[in-house]
Amino acid sequence: MSFEVVDHGTFVRQWAVQSPKIAWLLGAGASAAARVPTADHVMMDLLLRMYADAHHLVRQSLSLSEARDRDRIREYYDDRNGMPALSDPSAYSVAFQLALPDAGARRQHLRSLFEGRSPSYGQRILGAFVAAGLSDLVITTNFDDLIEKAVEQAQVTLGDPTRSRLGVADLGNPGQANLALSDSDFPFLFKLHGDFRDRELKNLESELQTQDAHMRQAVLDASRRFGMAVMGYSGRDASVMGMLEEAVATDGAFPAGLWWMGRQPETVLTPVKELFDACASSGVSAYFVRIETFDETLGALGRQAELPDALRDYVDGLQAKPRAVDSGLPQHDRGSLPALRMNALPVLETPTRALRAMLTSVPDRKEMGQSLHDVFWRGAAVSSGRQVLALGSPEVLARALDIQGQIDQCDINPAGEGAPPVERALIYEALARGLARDLPVQARIRDSGHRLIVTTERADRPDSPRQAQVRSLLWEAYGEDLTGECPLKLGRGANGKARRYGESVELSLEWRLGILWLLYVPRTWVSALPPADRQKGQGDPASAWRKERWVNRRNEKWAAIIDAWAKAIAPRDHTEVSVLSAGLSERDLVGGRFVLSRTTAYSREAK
Repeated sequence: MSFEVVDHGTFVRQWAVQSPKIAWLLGAGASAAARVPTADHVMMDLLLRMYADAHHLVRQSLSLSEARDRDRIREYYDDRNGMPALSDPSAYSVAFQLALPDAGARRQHLRSLFEGRSPSYGQRILGAFVAAGLSDLVITTNFDDLIEKAVEQAQVTLGDPTRSRLGVADLGNPGQANLALSDSDFPFLFKLHGDFRDRELKNLESELQTQDAHMRQAVLDASRRFGMAVMGYSGRDASVMGMLEEAVATDGAFPAGLWWMGRQPETVLTPVKELFDACASSGVSAYFVRIETFDETLGALGRQAELPDALRDYVDGLQAKPRAVDSGLPQHDRGSLPALRMNALPVLETPTRALRAMLTSVPDRKEMGQSLHDVFWRGAAVSSGRQVLALGSPEVLARALDIQGQIDQCDINPAGEGAPPVERALIYEALARGLARDLPVQARIRDSGHRLIVTTERADRPDSPRQAQVRSLLWEAYGEDLTGECPLKLGRGANGKARRYGESVELSLEWRLGILWLLYVPRTWVSALPPADRQKGQGDPASAWRKERWVNRRNEKWAAIIDAWAKAIAPRDHTEVSVLSAGLSERDLVGGRFVLSRTTAYSREAK
């Protein structure tokens, strides 16, 4: 299976010239910025309620924002106590059936989640497209009414009485969808699973197994007139994916192409891969569009769209003034001094998918590391209790560890505030290993903290051009050898020879001011003394030697070292660091990338 991957700019330019011919299929991700809970959050909230009841706890004493509570709930319900594996597409439906078996209670619960929400930035731009006649058909699996609100706001702004109002077809009036297509009565919104205000909703697996016949036929008919852009939708609903595959099989399907949008093409679900295969067999042009967020993508489309003056002003005015703006680096002839340059680089992007597995027992970390090493594991893996999160090959992971059940994929958000410690630990290790791959350093992964240690250049393994450049950059900053042997008075290493040293940086990740930061602290590393040579009650004799080495590295020298490491770690404005090596041949790899900014943090004197 293969498909063409394009960047969002390719889609933006294509959409700009044939926008009315491209329909939209929107999933839950299109409403996330409007604070509408995702299916995973709704499921976890239902499980929290059941967990509190099962253990006779006060529900308010539990919180999904607490990693400890989330882990307890997942441990109790993950493939246990009536629930399938929480990564299984059916888990959302089963949670609803267990917690709220009555349809009326489900409607009331969903109403409480969706009422009072306002359209997001991206939804308002889409509303402007509909009002301007640039988007005639929108299809959604969502229950909320945010698209209707966004279109109404834009139409009021436009003030054009000749433009038709948005028609809506849901489970209460599915025949309206066929009528709209036959009469070309656009713009129109198809709500495949219903509206939260209706008596009929489809959110259980049994309800989603078959799509309403009228609605399904309307989508099939529309597929011969429109291309389709899919955004914020994972492809978990078998009924919707079956409908799309049936559409692809019809003659002349999706004349303006199928554009499936997401962050990482390697993480698409199997039904989506099968849909791409069906497109290839039927001759339908299909692309995976690499995007960041719904709002960012709609913002890019808004800048390209040809809009009436009233809507152009409306769309331009939607962009909120940023709370923080770019500013120049400190200048000696302006502003208050001193300005302190800090050893922290912003982490702009992190991996969003990971492998997840349950072990038969809580592992010993040292033994787990050795087991991974023995099978030539290439990636990152951390454990929390019996749960393991990993980035790499599921096949190799299964060979290394005693896994209970199957290895699943799960969403992670390690760059968010309050991210679970196990997710932060995973990307901490992955980033250290990823950085070491292109630098003249060795990644030293330890529970006490990860470190990048400069290595000695070897004649049998010469530096790459990038490694040679970094080594030269660091040497100029330090002004002395970066590696070598310590004086014999500091003891001998395990091989009986003089202990080795190397300049290094200790790494850590911290979330501050709404940003995840990579902190790097320059240190001199010295190889450890053998246990037999350590004298009880006495410190390492190398400690004083290290202090002497650093005694003159102050002010300008320290600033130069900080600058050199910043340029080594992040040489570009948006430096990409791949989690996995490009040369790996294993299948079904889950990796991703980091994006680092090269501009370090600054701090001025407090007033």
